[in-house]
Amino acid sequence: KMANYKRYAFAQPTIRDVRPVDPVLTNLSIGFKNEAFMWDKIAPVASVDQKSGTYFIYTRDFWFRRQTGAVRASDAPYLRVGYGVTTGTYDTVEIGFEKVLGDPIRAASETPEDLMTLDSQFLTNLIQLELEKRIAAALFITGIWGTSTTLVGVDQWSDFANSDPIANAQTAIRTIQRNTGAKPNRLFVGRLAWEKLAEHPLILDKYKHTQVGIMSPPLVAAALGIPEIVVGESVENTAAEGATFVGADIWTDNALFLVSNSQSLGVANGAYTMMWNERGNVPWAVETYRDESIRAEVTRVFTHMTPELTSAQHGYLFLDTVA
Repeated sequence: KMANYKRYAFAQPTIRDVRPVDPVLTNLSIGFKNEAFMWDKIAPVASVDQKSGTYFIYTRDFWFRRQTGAVRASDAPYLRVGYGVTTGTYDTVEIGFEKVLGDPIRAASETPEDLMTLDSQFLTNLIQLELEKRIAAALFITGIWGTSTTLVGVDQWSDFANSDPIANAQTAIRTIQRNTGAKPNRLFVGRLAWEKLAEHPLILDKYKHTQVGIMSPPLVAAALGIPEIVVGESVENTAAEGATFVGADIWTDNALFLVSNSQSLGVANGAYTMMWNERGNVPWAVETYRDESIRAEVTRVFTHMTPELTSAQHGYLFLDTVA
């Protein structure tokens, strides 16, 4: 007969004992960035070969005025006509950032991403944010377009019972076409304005017998009589470095009807982002170089740019669309 014995609970090694350092996941990391920017849609890139320069503007009046005296007798000379031309000027500024990656940090890193690649992605995001802010500050404001109308009270699109964004759109389209001969092909709106447009009863009423009342940009654009709506959804952190994050919309509740086309000769366009192509930096260049004094690789991103309002009459801006 086996002798009775007392059972003892012996301490076993814990997971922390046998795994003193948590392993780094190689297939997952958490990042933050804007999903989309619209600076290059509201002001398409115009690549230029000089830091500053001049461009021609053909005088609008001559192209739309009917000339008297077109009828010619068989032995009379033809009526000789002409057109005027003025000029505009631009002057680009250089913007850019650098990120230092020290050799010891790179050698010790266990991040799943290559740090040089991550630095390039970080800097590319920053310069796009900078471009977004500069274009918004220059072109999404009052006092620069041919017509700027501030909506107040019952006219604001947040007043579903009284406002009429469809009538507003018709006014903008008609005004631009009468002033330029061209219809606006894009409507640029901030997120707040878009939310009200997408839920506005007059927009929903256009589709009440044909589809579910969930509005997409193409559907709202069709209801307003505009080929395309571009919604500015990018955000920024307005807090100082080290302070608590404060997220804010870059694009306000304004709405800009605009003729927007790619760079070409004689093409109607409200605004461009002039970019001096110093050395392949359109829309921006990413470079790396070695700084041996601190034993580090440095990544640089830069471009030369300026927002240029090329034709105020090709835009119509509604301000304060939301109460």
